[in-house]
This record gives sequence, structure tokens and C-alpha cells, in this order.
Amino acid sequence: MNAAELFRLRIQSLLSRGLSASRIATSVGLAAASEVWGGDTPRELPAWYVWLRGSAGAWQLELVAPERLEGVGAHAFVGKLAVRHYPSPRERDFRSFSAEERSLADVAFDATGTPRIELASAIPPSLFTVGSIEWALDLDADASLITMSSLDRLRQRSDPGSDGAAQPAVLRDVPGWELTAAIFSAFAGLHAQVERRMATRLVLTRQPGFDLVGVGERVVAHETAEACLGEALLLFAPARARESQASLLDALRDPDASVVSDLSFGPCGHEGVLPLDPTLPLTVSDAWFGGEEHTSDSVACAC
Repeated sequence: MNAAELFRLRIQSLLSRGLSASRIATSVGLAAASEVWGGDTPRELPAWYVWLRGSAGAWQLELVAPERLEGVGAHAFVGKLAVRHYPSPRERDFRSFSAEERSLADVAFDATGTPRIELASAIPPSLFTVGSIEWALDLDADASLITMSSLDRLRQRSDPGSDGAAQPAVLRDVPGWELTAAIFSAFAGLHAQVERRMATRLVLTRQPGFDLVGVGERVVAHETAEACLGEALLLFAPARARESQASLLDALRDPDASVVSDLSFGPCGHEGVLPLDPTLPLTVSDAWFGGEEHTSDSVACAC
């Protein structure tokens, strides 16, 4: 089985089994999910629409880079997922998306709040993107790592003009970290609950962020102190897999980022942990700590 097929089957299993067990769906906040069909353009790699409880908008997870993970183990793989959020006009942050994105939400989305099949392939992939998730699996060590990465604010400004006299306008100011963290937490909860895994360590890092600025017909990244790029790495690994734990973290952690928090979890050691960083809010979820064997509609806490 190649990496693309491995992650397609694993992700499909998480979503379908999570939805079939109402207690799991409730604990992770999963309302609905559907595979994305290609429409007029066949898809090379799979993608899924996901709806979370309490949100009027929808998310898309698109598998973009499945491959072997070198330097970890003979049977280690990583799948990168592009995260997009399709906002609803009823959402608080709808106006923070660009005018083009808001217009597409009005004319190109169907009743589910996602792009109509016949129009989906015409939407540029850069639109609605809010972050990324990576899922690394070391099959030999029975260890896994789920990461997320995004800017706290995904801001795009207009061209200030060649003489610098004009005041640039903010075209887009999306809370990328917040929107990515919501689907990251749900995805990690599905992995924990469906596959009966316990989160063992959480590392949060940050580094200087950037704005996207129009320069003529190009868009370039300009570093700014007003934004930060965050990364969260959530490890699921048994104690016997200590070598794999280090290898997975080293393989995916950005060496240029500064560590904000590094939390290790023991049995029931997750209770009462507060949000980690005011700029990069991420609350430890009870759903990350999977239970013992459960039936299709029941899950028991390992604590």
C-alpha cells in the first residue's frame, strides 16, 4: 500500500467510524463529513468536507503530500493536509475574508455551505486556505504525531504604491490559527477515540509571522511583528516507543521556531490544563485521550 492509499483509508475510517458512534462525534464536536467529489475535473488526491458542531461554516481537508517519512523507521509515513474554511455569512469572521472569497460564498456555494460540484475546480486553491495539518505514522512503533501550522492572523494588504505614499488597505484578515485549531483538535480527537490512542506530549512553537502584500501583479510575503506563525505538535506514542517519539518530533518540528510550551501527559494528567498561549490559543481536549475498546456507539475513558 502506498502512502496516498494509506492516508485515504485511515482518514475515511476516522470520519465514518466517528460519525457512526454518537458519543465520539459529540466528544470531538463532529457534526458531519463527506468526501469531496471531483466534478468536472477528476481529483488526483482525496479531500473531505467536515462540519463541526457550533459552527455555521465548513472545513475542507485535502491530502496534498503523502510520502514516506525518512529517518524515522522502515514503515513511517506522513500525510500533509491543506486546511480550508468555507465561511458562512452567519459567522462572526465572515467579513474578515477577502471580497473575492465572500462573493464566492454567495454565488458558488450550495446549501451545505461548500462549493458546488461544477464550480469547485474553478476556485483557486489559495482562496479559503487557513492552515495545514500533518499526520505522521510510525507503523512499526505504533506511534503517531499530528501537527498543525498557521499564522495567528492571515493578513493580505493592497499594493501601497511605488512611491509608498498610498496607505495600503487590508484585503483579508482571517484568524488562521483559530480556524485551523478547531479542525486540528477534532481530528486529533477522532484519532484518539476511534483508534484508542492517548496523547502523550504537546509541543507548541512560534516564530515571526508575515503579511502578504501586493506588489504590482505579484503577492509577496513581508515579515511583520504584528503576526506570528505557530505550530502545534501532538504526540501519541507508548512508553516503549521513546526512540520513535524523538524521531517523529525531530522530523516534523521546525528547527527555527521557539518552543512556547512542552507538556507531557500521564494517565489522567490532562485534567485542568489551561490554554497555552493567548496569541496561539489551544486548549487541551479531553477527546485527545482515547478510551478502552468500545462498541460502535460507546466509548469508555481510559482514566
